[in-house]
Amino acid sequence: MNATRKIRVAVNGYGVIGKRVAAAVAVQDDMELVGIADIGADWRMRIAVSKGFDLYASTAEALTAMHEAKLEVAGQLDDLLSKVDLVVDCTPKRVAAKNVEMYRKRGLKFIVQGG
Repeated sequence: MNATRKIRVAVNGYGVIGKRVAAAVAVQDDMELVGIADIGADWRMRIAVSKGFDLYASTAEALTAMHEAKLEVAGQLDDLLSKVDLVVDCTPKRVAAKNVEMYRKRGLKFIVQGG
């Protein structure tokens, strides 16, 4: 049998769309959800962690807020991006536009699925 490596996926933005994308990726046989990134430090992030998703802070400020909220954080967005083949960006339109530049500079494939 020919075993192929799973596509390693990051979800950037864990809001209404991002939580659905992350859940869908997590159940795919040919994909691995490496982690989710966000700026929030609220109940949504607690749910993500309770589902076994690795949590990454999208900004330095978010990292501080997550630590203050006593969330288990795997690292920052840059750390997450260094581990993946594909990013599904579920951030608001203006944020995604800036993120696209970053993904292109890194040579990452990406899907913009947000606002």
